[in-house]
Amino acid sequence: MTEKVIICVAPTGALNTRESAPYMAYTVEEQALEAKNCEDAGASVYHVHVRDERGANSGDPKIYGELVEHVRAHSNQLIQIGGALGPVRDPDTGIIGYPFTEEDRLEALKTKPAPDMFTVKIGAVELRIPAENYDTIGLRNSPKFLRQAIPTVMNKGLCLELEIFDLGCLYNAKILEDEGLFGPNGLSSPGCYMHYVMGHGGQPATMKHLVYMYEEGQKLFPNAEICVSAAADHCYSLVTTAMLLGCNMVRCGIEDSRRLSNGERATSNVEIVENVVRIAREFGRDAATVEEAAEMLMPKNAGQRAA
Repeated sequence: MTEKVIICVAPTGALNTRESAPYMAYTVEEQALEAKNCEDAGASVYHVHVRDERGANSGDPKIYGELVEHVRAHSNQLIQIGGALGPVRDPDTGIIGYPFTEEDRLEALKTKPAPDMFTVKIGAVELRIPAENYDTIGLRNSPKFLRQAIPTVMNKGLCLELEIFDLGCLYNAKILEDEGLFGPNGLSSPGCYMHYVMGHGGQPATMKHLVYMYEEGQKLFPNAEICVSAAADHCYSLVTTAMLLGCNMVRCGIEDSRRLSNGERATSNVEIVENVVRIAREFGRDAATVEEAAEMLMPKNAGQRAA
């Protein structure tokens, strides 16, 4: 177990608003400053979503490109686009849906300047959003889509994050590895890694489920780095468990929880990052710098950041 842990901050999410999180960075200019502040606090990966002119979550590659450009002007953090793009709340009705097609998600890979990292989900999941007005938010990732998206991410020299929502996803990833979809080194780091997403409608966000998932993942993909995130009240107990298990990456930020480990509401993403840094240091682990995170995660053929 390395003593360094990569902290990924997810500072907006797809559904948060000024009302639910008044301090949230909305515009690309605000997000650039947020990235710098979170980097200073200890984060080295910046997981992004963007808003359109109405304030709704967007999948527009042009807006993503503007965000990448602005963030890079202020921060050295590795920039990661959430490849599922996320659900959308209608600003007029408040109703939540998932309008993005697999073609929309592939289009996001055309973002210029390119991000450093891109996420791809394995399998299907029905997202659960407590106390919200929605009918269904089903995210499906067809084998055809995965066979297009994964090689595209890797051929662009980006780091691939594979989101795992349940145990079946883990074994489906193994089938894709056996097909050679991840290249000659398989699903291993640097170049790609797995993100165990706990809760959110997938596997329950419990320590027991995380330990089981971790052990199965170690058997199937012993050379892959593991990131862990968890929904809402389970965020801190599970990122702590992840660090104790030996995972070298955890995620935090208001996309996952708007509270601190003591239950109080956070007043900023910086405060959340600082909370996770304190937890890590209790176990003798320091936050990885951006350079250290890049060494652990980025493919060796990545070279200079894409224009």
